[in-house]
Amino acid sequence: MKKKKEATKFNLLALSEFEKIAEISWVKVSDGSELRILKSSAESKETEPFTLVLIAGWASIIMGWNDVLMEARKKFDVVYIETREKGSSKVPKHAKFDADRFTLDIKEIIEFLQLDQNRVVVLSSSFSSMLVAYMLSHKMISPFLSVFIGPIERIPLPPSIRILLTIFPIWLYAIVKPIGIFWVKHFKAEDDYHAAKYTRAIVEGDPLKWKKTSKHFFNKLFWDAYAGFDNPVLVVDESVDRMHNTEMTQKINEIIKNSIFLDLKTNKNTHSKPIIDTILEHLQKSGV
Repeated sequence: MKKKKEATKFNLLALSEFEKIAEISWVKVSDGSELRILKSSAESKETEPFTLVLIAGWASIIMGWNDVLMEARKKFDVVYIETREKGSSKVPKHAKFDADRFTLDIKEIIEFLQLDQNRVVVLSSSFSSMLVAYMLSHKMISPFLSVFIGPIERIPLPPSIRILLTIFPIWLYAIVKPIGIFWVKHFKAEDDYHAAKYTRAIVEGDPLKWKKTSKHFFNKLFWDAYAGFDNPVLVVDESVDRMHNTEMTQKINEIIKNSIFLDLKTNKNTHSKPIIDTILEHLQKSGV
């Protein structure tokens, strides 16, 4: 009984605050796949709210975006979309994992929700910014504003990791997973919350989906996608973050025809209140 209570407590810690208050559902898209989305309505009803559509980056889990989502829901209707490489997706055996399929998923979800794109802000990061740029250049969506946090032209993994992910046998992950969970719980995490967060990232990781995605994306460049549209974009840099490539962000900003470059310095700022304040300030300047 004690172990059961501890497991329940641990699982609750692994849930983000947003998950506890949001409406959670799976949307079935045209190839039969089902993708998880989370929705909430704006707390403030002073004016007709915009909808913030947040599309997280490659293998990113919702806990990393909790502060953004909880801050956004004060002023925005919020839609959080989990793309098909995430562990939450339910995909047929022969489902595709190329750019056309990823972006069609997002387009179909937006259409399913019947969102007025004149009042939509799409917030994306890294890999998902690449996808949104692809959608804009192919006229698949036309939101009022797109916000790219640390956009990239390709998935930034060294060749050795790309090769390993391609040849890594899936059955081996089943052996490594419990070892990884034990390690983060007992040696890596600084407290129970972080242990739950790291464990969830391992549990939700789906190497088969990653492997299928890697075949289409690891050697593909998306420079043309950023040059193929004139929709308004905020390009957000994280110049202090060591994992971030400021030079790449600046180069992409120069390619985009209708962009504003902003530097929020740290990953913490782009994943919490400052990014929402930045978006609200831009909307206000736009007169909406």
